[in-house]
Amino acid sequence: MQRGISEPEGASVTYPATNGPTILLRSSWQTPNIGDVAHTPGALRALARYAPDARLVLWPVAIGARERTMLAAAFPQVDVVDGELRPDGSATTPELAAALDAADVLVHGSGPSVVAADDVRVWAATGRPYGFFGISVDPLNPMFTGTLDEIETMVRSLGRGGVDDHQLAVLDGAAFVYCRDSVTEVFLRSLGLTGPAVAFGPDATVAFDLLDEEAAAATKARHGLVDGEYLCAVPRLRWTPYFRIRGEVPSPLDFRRTAYNELWADHDLGVLAAAMVAYVRRTGHPVLVAPEMSYAVELAERHFGDALPADVRPYVRVLDRFWSAPEAMTVYRDAQAVVSLECHSPLMALSQGTPAVYVRQPTDTLKGRMFADLGVAHRGTEIGDGPVPVVTALQRILDDPVAARAETAAVRERAHDRLRGMAEHVLACAAPLTRRTAPPLGT
Repeated sequence: MQRGISEPEGASVTYPATNGPTILLRSSWQTPNIGDVAHTPGALRALARYAPDARLVLWPVAIGARERTMLAAAFPQVDVVDGELRPDGSATTPELAAALDAADVLVHGSGPSVVAADDVRVWAATGRPYGFFGISVDPLNPMFTGTLDEIETMVRSLGRGGVDDHQLAVLDGAAFVYCRDSVTEVFLRSLGLTGPAVAFGPDATVAFDLLDEEAAAATKARHGLVDGEYLCAVPRLRWTPYFRIRGEVPSPLDFRRTAYNELWADHDLGVLAAAMVAYVRRTGHPVLVAPEMSYAVELAERHFGDALPADVRPYVRVLDRFWSAPEAMTVYRDAQAVVSLECHSPLMALSQGTPAVYVRQPTDTLKGRMFADLGVAHRGTEIGDGPVPVVTALQRILDDPVAARAETAAVRERAHDRLRGMAEHVLACAAPLTRRTAPPLGT
């Protein structure tokens, strides 16, 4: 191997030469969250559209059969390679070794942090460029939580003490760091990074465009949903119960977070319910309560029923299963609006031109600032402010739905313009290095 990643034992794999560079996308962090699922096809769509001469290779962290089928159908030209990197830099599969050897630039996909820091660190030793495509770096969460304004105030005073040396080195060596929220951008600029171009760049979810018309039609028919005449409501707990999702034995921290969730669940879901009640009473149209994360199926079934007013209850439907990202996207597209305690469902709605309201909880990261950064600050609220701002934002959409959709479409276009610049920058970083070899690791 000539480019710095050691080859595993077994048969070798080679990539044919192309005129354009090869972009390796490290993404697909988990599948129990349709928002996390959407990161990858969103990034692939942006790169395929705005860097059409490049070969795209996806190196997923965690991907299920449903997601593989989705990506194969939507991006048949994209190779998906599995495997991990050992501490010595060797790949665990021949396919991964070949992909690493052929790649001209590594792109770390959108996410809540430098998720794949160890992989990026190994890649950096090759001397080839890498960067980050719409990430947040929250130096406070989960130790400190609060409103976005409170978090931003604290972040501005942290400086280099807010990140460890290993993460700092990875960020400092990047060719580009696109921050999906302006607080991350402020924080990273305060670190005095010498190498990368640090700039705002939206979460790639805004470019997610995969649909499942058949599944969505069946869901709408089952629940009596008419296009343009229903609301989607997305619930969330303050701390995601990952131990339940993964079937793990709860830790002491899990028990504490579960207790905290129980303290606030009725309040937070009550804010969401207030928006549902206001919608039903104003429009006479139904509400679909749907999950962004798998655990929220049971959460919705438990909390939305008898607690709702008698006149509203018949209009509320609770989705009784965890759906796919394309099905959710299609149902969001055809909704009148989306109100969500989760951060990515509003971005998915936005990508289809559907107005959405995001209700941020204090345990969520600073990524919530992205809605103001995208130009829809009035569609983002803090849960601590109660139901009034949420209902007001929703009523504004209902007052003039044509204007609300036009505004959403304009925001989407601005986000896509920014994604175009991001993809072109990735291409520019890779192009001069195409066919260039780097020294092996350890030399």
